[in-house]
Amino acid sequence: MNKGTTIGISRGWARAALPALLLALAGCQKEQAAAPAADARPRVRVCALTPGLTFEDAATVQGSVRTKFTAAVASRLPGTIDAVFADEGDAVKAGQALFQVDRVNLENQVAIAKDDQAVARAAREEALAAQAEAEAALAKAETDAARFRRLYEGSRSVTKDAWERAELQARTAAAAAARAKAAVASADAKILQAATALRIAEKNLADSRGVAPFDGIITRKAQDRGDYVGAGSPIFLMDDPRVREVCLTLTADRYGEVAVGKTVVATDFGQELPVTYKAPTVDPRTRTFELRAVMAPDAAVAPGMLCGARVVFARREGCGLPAGAVARRGGREVAFVVGDGGAVEAVEVRRGASAGGMVEILNPEAFQGRRVVAEGMLLLNVGDAVVPVE
Repeated sequence: MNKGTTIGISRGWARAALPALLLALAGCQKEQAAAPAADARPRVRVCALTPGLTFEDAATVQGSVRTKFTAAVASRLPGTIDAVFADEGDAVKAGQALFQVDRVNLENQVAIAKDDQAVARAAREEALAAQAEAEAALAKAETDAARFRRLYEGSRSVTKDAWERAELQARTAAAAAARAKAAVASADAKILQAATALRIAEKNLADSRGVAPFDGIITRKAQDRGDYVGAGSPIFLMDDPRVREVCLTLTADRYGEVAVGKTVVATDFGQELPVTYKAPTVDPRTRTFELRAVMAPDAAVAPGMLCGARVVFARREGCGLPAGAVARRGGREVAFVVGDGGAVEAVEVRRGASAGGMVEILNPEAFQGRRVVAEGMLLLNVGDAVVPVE
């Protein structure tokens, strides 16, 4: 009995609850039908054309810093280094002595040259005395020859042989006088020769002392006291730290765009420098050329350091769009613009320079007052409906 009663109650409850359940389901379906459908259009961020931006036509390169004036102070003569007057790191002045080579030997050569000059002067005095003696003998011989001519031609008081001997004596005296005059000229030439030899010896002595060619710092000592050096062997290397320059290399296709004094080099240590040197030729092996720009003093920048820089060929004001808003579609550069109906359309872009993530737009009139897709344009096609988000 009890079991049957339970079943009967359950079936009765089900018959009573079924209509209520159906009413509830019908109500839910009505609410779902009344709710609006979700917007499936993609949301894209849009932007406007930005005016007043600064754009540069520039090339990014890397170079190095070096001193403008560098010298290898070398020995001009072969010999042993007698003394060294400076060391690495010393500040020296122009004309300051740095080293001495073979001083004693060269001083002896100067002394010998002076002695040779004194000998040449004495020889000239001797030649002058001989010339005076020869001229006196010539005068006496000419007088005798003239007298013998008169005696022979006038009164025949002397023989013809005596007259001829007097004539011969005169000619002999004339030849001796000529030799004496030539000896004086030779002595004069030897004096000049000795003077030249003395100047050479003095110059060699002066060249044996190496001096600083300009004010600067000794950066390296290549030889030391007691070393034997040949002519032209560097003993000191020195720089002038007061004038430094940035040295850069550019490809040949930019050669015509660089103007000395006008083109600017913007360095990564914060200086903007005008170009002070442009190589007159292009290296035929690398097809590059060198630029230099003298930099302002900076204690944080030392010669030999690497230096990144931008060589700025032109700088101008213009309008721009974010770089992500411009892409190539169908073989041309375009940006997507959101129309009044929410559909995107492609507008051709005349691209200029780039700076700071912005692209210069050379046809800004096409984008004035319009909403441009700033991000995500690669996922869109022309005609897609979007929801613009500022």
